[in-house]
Amino acid sequence: MLIDLLERAIEHIETGGLVMYPLLVVSIIMFFLVMKKFIEIRDFTRGDMPVLECLQSIGKPGFMAANWQMEIIKGFLSKRTFNDDLDRSILEVLRLRQIRFVMGSNKSIGILASIAPLLGLLGTVSGMITTFLVIAKSGTGDAKALASGISEALITTQTGLVVAVPGLFLANFLRRRSNTIEDRIQRFCLGLHRSHRDIDSEEG
Repeated sequence: MLIDLLERAIEHIETGGLVMYPLLVVSIIMFFLVMKKFIEIRDFTRGDMPVLECLQSIGKPGFMAANWQMEIIKGFLSKRTFNDDLDRSILEVLRLRQIRFVMGSNKSIGILASIAPLLGLLGTVSGMITTFLVIAKSGTGDAKALASGISEALITTQTGLVVAVPGLFLANFLRRRSNTIEDRIQRFCLGLHRSHRDIDSEEG
């Protein structure tokens, strides 16, 4: 059964013409990036907790938080200068470093999803040109040749949409998820800075 599916897939690609190969490459790269992004987001957000809870628990045995929280807290505590403006700048650098990671691949996924229907359209044009050439050369009597050109046009259009529709949906979902995480990181950094500023004020 697997061999039959593979043979049908190969036949489908061959019928679609040369445009099917870049479409196949685009779809493989795009869905690979999507899966990679889902895994990265899952690992990135695993174990995150409120800033006050992090501050109260840091340094205690068994303390664990999300990786991004640990990196921001440890980076801030190791580099803080007790100067409000400098400490805010340090947190901003740490925040941007995490956001850069969160936003990674989002644009690439969106671009690849947008390329797919354009490649499908290119295949459509190519198939129609083939059909018109057959008509110009042999008239409408060569049904097999006509069907070949029309099949190329339809298959590439279909494949482009099959790749683009879920790709654009997933790209939008991942972008919204990344924006949510970005807001969470922003709030965490603000809370961390505010908490330490309040502690410094109490000690002063």
